[in-house]
Amino acid sequence: MKKRYKVLIAILIAVFVLPGFLNPSYSKNQKEFSIPVLMYHSISKDEKGLFTVPKDTFYEHMKYLKDNNYKTLTLDELYSHLTNEIPFSDKSVVITFDDGYTDNYENAYPILKEFGLKATIFTITDYIDNSSYFMNSDQLKELSLNGIDIENHTTDHSKLDKLSKDDRLENLKKSKNTIEKLLDKEVNYITYPFGRFNKEVIEDIKEAGYKMALTTKRGFANISDGLYELRRVFISGHMGIEGFEKRIMNEFDEM
Repeated sequence: MKKRYKVLIAILIAVFVLPGFLNPSYSKNQKEFSIPVLMYHSISKDEKGLFTVPKDTFYEHMKYLKDNNYKTLTLDELYSHLTNEIPFSDKSVVITFDDGYTDNYENAYPILKEFGLKATIFTITDYIDNSSYFMNSDQLKELSLNGIDIENHTTDHSKLDKLSKDDRLENLKKSKNTIEKLLDKEVNYITYPFGRFNKEVIEDIKEAGYKMALTTKRGFANISDGLYELRRVFISGHMGIEGFEKRIMNEFDEM
């Protein structure tokens, strides 16, 4: 029985601790240069799941940020802070969404607009206008014109580290170009599908013209990780307001 528990503990450490699942602790000086980049996915009407946050819960999260005077930064502002070594205020935060679900427009956008909060949505370009589950061109244009930045999550959500160099570059450049033409803006930022990347992926992302990339590694974003390996704070649908508060304070180590 003891051996079984030891094996279980070893598995838990391998799965959750080694990949950087736990939020790392920082010295006082490092905290000044660290910021929570919140990672959401679907914002549903009432469904709750690991990657699905009910809109009532999302409302509580955003109200907390507003009531506690948090400042939401754009990715351009995040990039400027990191590259120019500008300290973050204690109450700075970045809000991001992966995949570009239609419910981001229907459920998250009105709440963000109500509280005057900035956010970034990373969209999968092959799904634009091709699936009711993902935002269409008109919705993306409206968001882009109203304080919600649209950035890239590749053409088809492929595992970039599994593609050949040629296929990977085609994917990265095509998806970038699609958003730029649709929204008449420059696309400089990307998130890795499934959080999958390696040295070769980073090199190709740089070659394709991206200035910064965000991962699914848990923790606060800090320049010490590099501009192409920035951490984010995962937010699940099971997280109440107390858990949310602890997470943005870098004190919450569970899903």
